[in-house]
Amino acid sequence: MNPSTELRLKSMMRAVSESIMPAIDPANSIAQEQAGLLLGHINALIQQQGKKPEIDQQELEALQKLGSTLLSSAEGGEQTMQCITNLKQAMEGSCVTMLSLAVENLIIAEDASDAFKSAAWQPVLDYSGDAAARGREWFKPMGF
Repeated sequence: MNPSTELRLKSMMRAVSESIMPAIDPANSIAQEQAGLLLGHINALIQQQGKKPEIDQQELEALQKLGSTLLSSAEGGEQTMQCITNLKQAMEGSCVTMLSLAVENLIIAEDASDAFKSAAWQPVLDYSGDAAARGREWFKPMGF
């Protein structure tokens, strides 16, 4: 019988908390801190097990929504036009990294119109707030 990932992680937590941490010199605050951090990470892995694809999909959908919103008002010079083309291409795929980079490049395009910069402000803030909330939820088991 192969033990489940959860059972193995719980065994690691028990080994760290019952055997390793008591053996660490109390005066070694860095080692104590790192052992506690290790416990936190293992606990987070247990709670997050199987949830990463859902989180990745939420991030992709949020970036696609932001990208669409930005494209609806994007205007500017040559650099902005190239960023628009790149964002449209990135939106056809499912790579969060490429989409994120394309959105960022459009936002920081130096020759974007003032109207676009003004229109982009609130959607970017909304996206950022939602992303921060997702991050807080994801790292909640760590106490962050």
